[in-house]
Amino acid sequence: MEAIREGERQAPAPPTGPRSALARARATRPEQTGATTAAPEEKRPNSLWLDAWNDPMAGAPAYSPCVTSADLAGDGEWRLVVATADKKLKTWNGTTLASEHTLLEVPVGIAAFYAEDHNNPASMKAPSLAVAAGCYVYIYRNLRPFYKFTVPNQTVDAAETVTWERLRDGAIAPVEAFETLSELRDQGAKLTSRSLDLLAIEEGEDVQARRDAFAYGNAPEPLTQQTSVTCVGTIKKRSDDAASPDCVYFGTESGQLYVLHSSGTAVRSVFQLPAAPAFVASTGVLEVDYRIVVACRDGKAYTIKNDEMSGVVVEFESQPVGLCLGGKSMIVGCMNDVVHAYTVRGRKEHSIYMPSNILAMEELVIDRARTSRCLIVALGNDELRVYNGKCLVSTCAMSDRVRGMRFGRVGREDNALALTTRGGSVRVKIMPRSAKLEGSSRAGPPAEQDIPLAVPKKTKLYVEQTQRERLNAIDMHRVFQRDLMRLRYETGKAYLKVMKDGTGPSSSGQDGVNIRLNATIQGLGPLFRLNVELKNCGEKPVMEIPVLVQSSEVYKIPKPIHRCPVLLPGYTYKIEVMIHCVDPNGGADDVHVYVCRAEGGRPHVNAIVKMPMSEFADEPR
Repeated sequence: MEAIREGERQAPAPPTGPRSALARARATRPEQTGATTAAPEEKRPNSLWLDAWNDPMAGAPAYSPCVTSADLAGDGEWRLVVATADKKLKTWNGTTLASEHTLLEVPVGIAAFYAEDHNNPASMKAPSLAVAAGCYVYIYRNLRPFYKFTVPNQTVDAAETVTWERLRDGAIAPVEAFETLSELRDQGAKLTSRSLDLLAIEEGEDVQARRDAFAYGNAPEPLTQQTSVTCVGTIKKRSDDAASPDCVYFGTESGQLYVLHSSGTAVRSVFQLPAAPAFVASTGVLEVDYRIVVACRDGKAYTIKNDEMSGVVVEFESQPVGLCLGGKSMIVGCMNDVVHAYTVRGRKEHSIYMPSNILAMEELVIDRARTSRCLIVALGNDELRVYNGKCLVSTCAMSDRVRGMRFGRVGREDNALALTTRGGSVRVKIMPRSAKLEGSSRAGPPAEQDIPLAVPKKTKLYVEQTQRERLNAIDMHRVFQRDLMRLRYETGKAYLKVMKDGTGPSSSGQDGVNIRLNATIQGLGPLFRLNVELKNCGEKPVMEIPVLVQSSEVYKIPKPIHRCPVLLPGYTYKIEVMIHCVDPNGGADDVHVYVCRAEGGRPHVNAIVKMPMSEFADEPR
C-alpha cells in the first residue's frame, strides 16, 4: 500500500459489500479528527481513531448498557446490537441493518452470552442475547425469542396482607384500611405499589369516593409486589475461553442481585444489597474465583466475592455515572466530573478531573505482546478522551454528543468502537494496529517548572547590600539573636501574667490547682442554656469550687452561683445554667463565668461568653 503524503487524502473506493466501510477505514488513514488544549510547549494528544462508518439516520438512541456486539450467527462476523429507547432491538451486519425487533418495554441493558443447553448442543455454537426490560429478562437465540425470565416477586409485609384480606372480606372499611396502611408506612414498612397508590389519593374532589372505588376495585386481586431490572451483565462459568458458557446476573430496584444458571432459566444465587444497583461489573470465573462490583444509588460500591458479600465498601463523593472493572483496578466516574481509580480492596489510586460532565465510560482492552488497558470517556463538551492510567493518550472531537459506546469486535475488526449519539446516529471507529497507547503527559513535576523565571539584573544597590552583609555578618547575627530572645521573654512574661490573673483558658497551677474551663451557649432565645465544663488537669482533687455566672441587665439568671463539691483529677464536671434575655429588643451582651477559690481571693480561671442576638419572645394571645 502506498503511503499517503502529508496534506493529501486517498479517495475512497466504491463499496463492494457490507464490510466495505470497515475495510476502507483500515486501508486508509484520515487526518486527525480533533485535539484538546494541553500545557504550554507540549504537543496536543492526537486522535487515534479512524472513521469507519456513520449512519446518521439509524434512529438508535441508546445508552452504553444497551449497546453490544456478538457473533450471533456463529460465522465469525460480529453483529452490532443496539436496544433503543423507543423499544426497538436493532442488529447491523457490517453497515447493513440485518434485523429489527419490537420490544414490549423500554430496555435497561443487553448482554450476549453462551448458554449451556445439554439437550441442544448445537445452540452453544452461537451466543444468545439477554435483554433486560421491566421485570423480565428476554432471551433471544438466533435473533428469535426463546425464553422470558420473570424476576421473582418480592415478599409482602404480613400486616399489609392481612389489611387487604380484611378489606376484601368486608371486615373493615376503606377508611380503616387507609389509616392502617398509613401507620405501617410511618413505621418504616415496605409497602406494595397498590398500597402506595391508595395512600397517594389525598387531594382533589371526592377524595373518599375515589379511595373507596380504588380499594374495592383492587381488593379482590392477589396482593403481589413486582420489581424492575436496573442493570445486567455476564460472567464466565468455568473458564476464560471466548466460547465457554456464561452466567447472566442483574440487579433490581429492590436492591437484589440475581445470578442465573448458564441456561438463563433458573436462579443460581441471590444477594441483598443496601440500595438499588445502578452499574455492575465483574471479573474472574464463577466456579473458580470471581468478583462482582455493584455501584448503587446510595453513592457506594459493594463487592461480592466468591458467593459472599465482601466487607469492602467504597463511598464516592457523588453519584456514580459509570463503572469499569479490569485487572486489579475499579474505575468509577462521578457526577462531579471526576474519575476515581480504586484498588479492589477499596484504596484510592488516583483521580482525574474532567473539563466537562461525564456522559459515558468504556474500558479499552487490547491483547498484543502485552495486554494494554485504557479508559475511554465521553464528555459533555463533545470530546472523546482515552486515558492510560492518569495519562491522557488521545482526544477526538465529536460532531454530536455521545450517549452510549461499546469497545470490542465489530464485523471482523477486533479493535472497534461503536458509538450512539443523542440524535440517534450510529458510528463505528476503529483503532490502527500501530496505535500507541502510551500517555502523552509525563509523570512528575509539570512542564511549567522547567521554564526559567525572569530574574531581574543585579543593581548597584544590591551589590553594595550584599557586600555589607558579608562584612558585618557576625554583628547582624548577634542583633537577630538578641531580638529573638527579647521576643521570647516578652511572650513568656505576658503568658505568665494571663495565667496568674485567671483570664486564660486554665489556671496557672502554682498552688497545685490546674483547672480548665470550657463554656458554650445553646439556644436561639430568649431562653438560653450555658454549658460549663470544668476539668481538673492537676494531680490533686479540688474541693468546694464555687462557680459564678455574672451578666448585665440584659439577661436574668435564676441561679447565678453553683458549687462543685469535688473535682477529681482528669474528671470533667458539667454545669448547666439557664439564662433568660429580658431585653425587649433582643439585644446581646457578654456573660462572665468565674471559677472561684473556696477561701476567696483571685479566681482560679474565668471566661467571657459572647452571647448571640436573641429571638423575640412570642406575645401572649
